[in-house]
Amino acid sequence: MPITKREAHYGSPKELINYILDEKHNGEKVGQISSINCNPETALLEFKDIQRKYQMKGNRVAYHIIQSFSPKDNITEEQANEIGKRLCEELYPDFQCIIATHVDKGHIHNHICLSAISINGRKLEDRLANEKEGLYGLSDTSDKIAAEYGCFILPKKTYMKSKTKDYYHQYKEQSWKEKIKEDIEGILPKCDSLDEFLDELSIAGYEVKRGKNISVKCLGMERFARLSTIHNSLSINNLYKYFKNKESINLSEININENNFNIEILEKIIESKIAIEKSSIQLEGKKYSEYQKTRYQEIKRFYNLKQQLEYLEKYNIQSFDDIERQIEIKRSEIKFKNKSLKKDKEKYDKILSKTEKAQDYIKLYKVYEYAKSYKEQDPKYMMPKEVEIFLNLQKELQISSVEEARNLIKSTRQERIGINKRKKEILDLQRELNHLDTIKEEKLIQSGLYIHNIKFGGNHIDYKKSNNDNYCIILPYTKEKMYIPKKYTAFNEKYQYYTLFLVDDKKYELFDENDNKIQDITGRDLEEHVLEKKKEIDKLYSY
Repeated sequence: MPITKREAHYGSPKELINYILDEKHNGEKVGQISSINCNPETALLEFKDIQRKYQMKGNRVAYHIIQSFSPKDNITEEQANEIGKRLCEELYPDFQCIIATHVDKGHIHNHICLSAISINGRKLEDRLANEKEGLYGLSDTSDKIAAEYGCFILPKKTYMKSKTKDYYHQYKEQSWKEKIKEDIEGILPKCDSLDEFLDELSIAGYEVKRGKNISVKCLGMERFARLSTIHNSLSINNLYKYFKNKESINLSEININENNFNIEILEKIIESKIAIEKSSIQLEGKKYSEYQKTRYQEIKRFYNLKQQLEYLEKYNIQSFDDIERQIEIKRSEIKFKNKSLKKDKEKYDKILSKTEKAQDYIKLYKVYEYAKSYKEQDPKYMMPKEVEIFLNLQKELQISSVEEARNLIKSTRQERIGINKRKKEILDLQRELNHLDTIKEEKLIQSGLYIHNIKFGGNHIDYKKSNNDNYCIILPYTKEKMYIPKKYTAFNEKYQYYTLFLVDDKKYELFDENDNKIQDITGRDLEEHVLEKKKEIDKLYSY
């Protein structure tokens, strides 16, 4: 993060050229010297020749640029001069420049004399609005080139005074992308499948939204961020490719005892296995992105079916009542664990927040150290807002060193492990529940006793009026309610909706929003009733 300054020089360029090329009396030593479009020994004459040739007007004859490096940047005089020369070649290729590298009390800096007029007679446009020749262009280009030599560059962030958002909040808003990328780089190599990767993100504290695009949100974020915007390699298609190359496919025999309840799943898994084996032969030496994606989906289906069979075997499920009983057990366990986790949420959030602030303290320490070194070089140097943020974190956490910040993070390690363990237990239970719900939905459809096209989102369940056995469901497109045993509903995890199963000729009670009974209605009529309400809504929005 070399600091750059540029000042206009008036009168004759002689004084400026002498200043940057002559040894100073204060111990400052002139080291490497280079130039573009002129010779340092005859630069004064060459500058004047161009000015006379184009009859340059005004007394702004040159610019004095200073490019200062921190002692913490491990670069040589030769490298510093090379950086300065490349800077001039990129920004001022048609201007005469002299680059002199000075060493003053251990820190290296470049003095650059830049002619105000190009060798083609064009005056330098130094307005801030000029992205290349303005001061911002100078700073940005300097950072870009210096980074190639291993110099530390402060990430560009903008801050403004706000009544609702302090500087730390603004820093965090602009740092999410870096944090998410950093976390993913640590998580991704440890995972063998896309599902495992998304689960690990959840355990790490992220809310994960699955679908056509995968989006995440962590503590403090206001909106979800698509992984594909973090980096193109994290798009859904690229993640499919990544895990396709990594995932080891085990198509060994399924050692499950066949019974009347699991026979359909066994048949499906055999079909899936054959499809994968055939696609493996056809795939040899070929690359088709859509084909790869379809094949990955088939592999995913195979493992889902395999897991369903394992759960049926694990819990000795051989009937619809068995699966419903196990679903209720899972729901109760998840509810209990979520309640426990929610009870301690405030405590956990404080632990996670404190840990995150300690991590930010460590990240900002480098900025603080570099800013101090620049301030020592130049008393007029404006400290970045990150320094103020760093000092506020130091005060809030009551620490004074990186080592203390690391110890603070270590001190919360066991509690954070405990949080992640409890989240993992809930995720595992939820995965089992999703598989059992999928099996239940298929069994209800296959029974032929129910209509099954009344689908609704979780927001249609009035949980306050529901109990252990029944859901209070607000019917889609209406304000009408009905109470239905939970065993006649199933949740589709893939598409995130519930399906309500009703016996065709059985009568059900309908209630208004105040719980007053409206009528008795058969399952068949209820389906038609909901569809009619949908048509009424569609008609309203068609104008």
